[in-house]
Amino acid sequence: MKYSRSPQNHSRKPALQCKPASFDAPQTSVLTPSSPSHCFLANEKLHYIVSPAVTQATREAGAKLYEILGMAELIRVAFQKGELMSAQERLSQLISESTKLSSAFSNINELMRIETEPAEPSSDRFDIIALLHEISQAARLMAGHKPLTVMDVASPGPIVIQSDRFRIGQIMMGLMTNAVKFTNRGRVAVILHKEDDSIRLTVADTGRGMSQEQINALFGPSDSASGGQRPPGETSGLGLRIVKKMVELLGGSISASSRLGEGTIVEVSLPLNNNSEQGAQRKRSE
Repeated sequence: MKYSRSPQNHSRKPALQCKPASFDAPQTSVLTPSSPSHCFLANEKLHYIVSPAVTQATREAGAKLYEILGMAELIRVAFQKGELMSAQERLSQLISESTKLSSAFSNINELMRIETEPAEPSSDRFDIIALLHEISQAARLMAGHKPLTVMDVASPGPIVIQSDRFRIGQIMMGLMTNAVKFTNRGRVAVILHKEDDSIRLTVADTGRGMSQEQINALFGPSDSASGGQRPPGETSGLGLRIVKKMVELLGGSISASSRLGEGTIVEVSLPLNNNSEQGAQRKRSE
C-alpha cells in the first residue's frame, strides 16, 4: 500500500482502517491479497493495488522469468563448450518461453488497466485479416517444437472494419495463446468470417479440453483460479478473463464449448462498425 507522507512530520500520516469485506467503505476500497478485508486510508483516496487474479499471475510470471534466465545461462555454457546443436535446441525453447512471458505480462498490465480505468474503445479503420496473420505468426512462435499446426482461415479479404485495433489484437492473441499453451499436439485453427454487420472469430484446438464447470469458472465473475484444470505454475484463466472483458467492451459476445481430452472451441462475435459514439450509447444504456 503506497501513500505519500512527510518524513519531517510523522503525525500527518493518515490512519489505516480495515473493515470486513461486507463493509461499504465511502472511499475507494482495496482488497489486499493477504487478507479478505477491505482496507482504506481515512480521508485519503487510494488507487487500485492488485486483485487476487493479478497477484497470482504476477507470481507465476516472475517464476517463469527465472526459468528463462536459467535457460539463457545453459545456452551460454553450451556455446562455450562448442555444443551448437544443444544450444540451438535451447534457443528455440527460450524464444518460445519468452514470447509466452511477454504475452503474460501484457495480459497482467491490460487487466489492471481495465479494472482501474476502463477507457472507451478507440475507433480505428483497418484490415482485420492482416491483423489475423500477424497474430497467427506470433502463435506459431509460441508453439515452438510442439507437433502442432497453427492455421488461420479467413473470408476473402481484405475485411476493413471500424473498431479498436489494439483491443481486437489482444482478443486474438489471448484466444490463440490459450489454445497453443494447452494443446500439445494436433492443431489450432483460427477462422475469421464476415457476416452482415459483424465478424465472427472462431478458435478451435485439439487440446486438453474443459468441463462445463470449468468453462463457467473461466467466464464467470469470480477472480478465483480456472477451476483447477490447469497445471500449477501457469497463468491459467487470466487471458480468457481479459478476452471476455474486452469483447464486452467492444459490444460483442463470446461463447465456448469443449470436451475433456478432445479440445475446445471459442467463438467471438464483434460488430463491424464500433465507433466511439456507439460505445457511449452502450455505456448510457447500462
